[in-house]
Amino acid sequence: MGLITATVPALAQDIAFPGALGFGAKALAWKGGDIVEVISLADSGTGTLRACAKNDGRPRVCVFRVSGTIMLDSPIFVGSNIYIAGQTAPGKGIQLRNRNSIQTPLIVKNSREVVIRFLKVRPGPSVTPSANVDAITLEDAKKIYLGNLSMQFATDETFNIHVSGGKVANITLADSILALSLDHSTHPKGRHSKGALICSHEKENNICGRITIARNLFAHHRDRMPDIKGTDVGPIEVLNNVFYNPKSQFGEFYDLVGDVTIIYGGNIALSGPSTKSKTPEAVQVFEWKRTTRVSIMAFRNKTGAAAGCNPRTFSVLNPTAKARRIPTTSGPFSAPIYRTKDTLEKVLTHVGDRLPGNVHLDALDKQVINDTLKCLGRVIDNPDQVGGWPTLPGAPRIVDSDRDGLPDDYEAATPGLSPDLPNNPWARPSGSTLSHVETWLALLAGDIK
Repeated sequence: MGLITATVPALAQDIAFPGALGFGAKALAWKGGDIVEVISLADSGTGTLRACAKNDGRPRVCVFRVSGTIMLDSPIFVGSNIYIAGQTAPGKGIQLRNRNSIQTPLIVKNSREVVIRFLKVRPGPSVTPSANVDAITLEDAKKIYLGNLSMQFATDETFNIHVSGGKVANITLADSILALSLDHSTHPKGRHSKGALICSHEKENNICGRITIARNLFAHHRDRMPDIKGTDVGPIEVLNNVFYNPKSQFGEFYDLVGDVTIIYGGNIALSGPSTKSKTPEAVQVFEWKRTTRVSIMAFRNKTGAAAGCNPRTFSVLNPTAKARRIPTTSGPFSAPIYRTKDTLEKVLTHVGDRLPGNVHLDALDKQVINDTLKCLGRVIDNPDQVGGWPTLPGAPRIVDSDRDGLPDDYEAATPGLSPDLPNNPWARPSGSTLSHVETWLALLAGDIK
């Protein structure tokens, strides 16, 4: 139960979905695979997210027929060639939360060609002290697209890209909320509210680059908004993000893994209620090795205070960053870039787990967005300080009577499909570049209209 197989056609297009951007946009190998139904909110077993995500390498799309919170006793490891399509969940969507686990809820390790979209990943304090509770971790992974995620209540980094004697390349994190990491919580080092750490490393001969961090909202972290290392395999792009209310620092860029080129464009850095009075630069470069260097292309960035906060003036670049600045070009970059004056509005109206009409958008995400607009909120130690985890009410289960992977209501409304007669979900209607299932996923996500 929960598995629909189909004939594999030629790939419909050369990006993961309409509008996919950045270096991870060509995560394609899930196309033509099995459509696997998630019909249970249990931690493990038949019909669960864990069962769909397991690392056997078979191409698949995980579609949700239920909504609500999945309580985890151990991490879910995501295998290769998978699209986890959170936009298919009814009601308010899917929320991942740790129960007895003392690790990151969702880990993509030694995997490739993965798309994960429209999920809420909110681990919370671990039952015993742990230094390993991010919201999402990538390790030695390639061709990964993460989009429209809501990540809160981590006790280490909210998002981590890690390289361990291997290679990380062709990664996108876009249109997501990274907020409210927990400061004085269960991390053994004590205060540890962190945003994102890009290319953390161990072992030797590491390769890490060709990464796009675009159109995200970072809010209410002590620091690491974001921290970046990398190597010369390709640039790391930080484009059109909103960084709000760090406690001590915004972004810190390092030369500790290798020579790294960082493209930092169209971003907005805003102080908030938790930001210390001597506001640091938006980008601080630290070079600690004689043989490696940070190079930074910085353009069209804006700093200041959120509306309603006391005015602040601070620089985009610290002195070392200015010394390592390289000439600005017109690209090509791996993603289109908003005009800086449009960034705040465009980011805040699209980020997080929300579908067209703000379906899936819940109270916690609304609060973080409102904080950013009105100079509210603060770095927290415990989820209770912002009302805890939203309760996601149950919703009627999505029905697929003919077991072809496409729900009855979609087939009934689509010429050429029938809810009573199995169709090949990977067939392409005449004149379309998308298969039936790709079209359905893209319509739900708002990728097409």
